[in-house]
Amino acid sequence: MGMRFLLTDAPGMIRPATRPAHLMQMVDATSPMGIAISGICERKPMETAMAEPPTWIRPLAALLLLAMAAGPVGGPATARAQSPPAAQAGASAPVARLNQALLDLMRGGTREPSRARLQRFMPVMQETFDLEAALRVAAAPYFERANEAEQRQALDAFSRRSAAQYVDRFDSYEGQSFDITGQRDGPRGTTLVDTHVKKPGKEPVRLTYVLRPQGQTWKILDVLAKGTISQVATQRSEFQTILRNGGLPGLAHDLNAAADRLLGGG
Repeated sequence: MGMRFLLTDAPGMIRPATRPAHLMQMVDATSPMGIAISGICERKPMETAMAEPPTWIRPLAALLLLAMAAGPVGGPATARAQSPPAAQAGASAPVARLNQALLDLMRGGTREPSRARLQRFMPVMQETFDLEAALRVAAAPYFERANEAEQRQALDAFSRRSAAQYVDRFDSYEGQSFDITGQRDGPRGTTLVDTHVKKPGKEPVRLTYVLRPQGQTWKILDVLAKGTISQVATQRSEFQTILRNGGLPGLAHDLNAAADRLLGGG
């Protein structure tokens, strides 16, 4: 069940004529959360598709990060200069909030139905992530071409699938912990917050959260596994064939179907 490359519209990349079966689940194994959780929890069968994504994702991640930070989704390049030091110091707060919510998910385990866990976790996802900015990049240029109703449906489905991934993955507690190890300036007014995901007897996994200020708060734009592997870049690669075949409505349908699979009958 191996997959040796991901789909992309980057110049020079190979595009298969058809989308491999279960593409969403297979690509999901290469996401930062997939890589992180493989180091601290037992991996589920579908998550063994790839241990490491192709090397081209790394330079693409940097380009997408700059696009998010510089364009309409990322805010003005002067955002950091306009942000007071106290606000910059608060960039780690959304990451700490997310880390605590993930610990709660793991400690709760499977004692409650997965859909109830999703309902409890979804507000945290929406509070800490800039999901619309991530989707605008991952689904470009189709997102901008769609009408407002299609954009809203796709955003709802993207939010649901994203939260369902966390609910599915963080379902057992075996002494795991999250340590915020520092933060530093990122490109174009963003801040990078480093976190180590730890489990007794395992090597820590480094996740870097890319955040930007929104008013008096901060939002997570992207997650980088091992400092380089971009979640948004992985999602963009995942979505392109779906978008070419069915547009934004097709993506919304596939995202909701993927969330239903992750949640099962719970």
